[in-house]
Amino acid sequence: MRKLCLLFVGLTIINVLESTLVNAADPADHQIDRYVDMLRTDIVTEKAAIIVNNMRLTTAETDAFWPVYRQFTKELGTVGNEKVALIKEYAAHLDSMDNQKAEELTTKAFQIEEHRLQLVKKYIGEFSKVLTAKQVARFFQLEMQ
Repeated sequence: MRKLCLLFVGLTIINVLESTLVNAADPADHQIDRYVDMLRTDIVTEKAAIIVNNMRLTTAETDAFWPVYRQFTKELGTVGNEKVALIKEYAAHLDSMDNQKAEELTTKAFQIEEHRLQLVKKYIGEFSKVLTAKQVARFFQLEMQ
């Protein structure tokens, strides 16, 4: 479900970008960034609600969990920025893309995914410092859905 939602968001961003590329230097680009920020805020809020409803943390665990989660989300935001930049680049070349550019963008997409995976691996260790292994597994199952 989460992947479907993220796919929808990505496709929506591409459609918005595609429709505003004619005047790329105008304020529409700023509007796109604001739209992406609003979507991110909604997604972060929904994710937090899912975590609260499914993790079943004690008060002490909650106090230890949320600072790590906030840092994780902050770092994950850099990966999100890379994805948005890639989507913008893809949209900018949509009508004129050759095979070389397509390969370049595909390579970038995999590099971004590798960056995200490295971040997840790093935070498995960080969350393990404040939660049990079972809780960490539960969190990442929620996170990666």
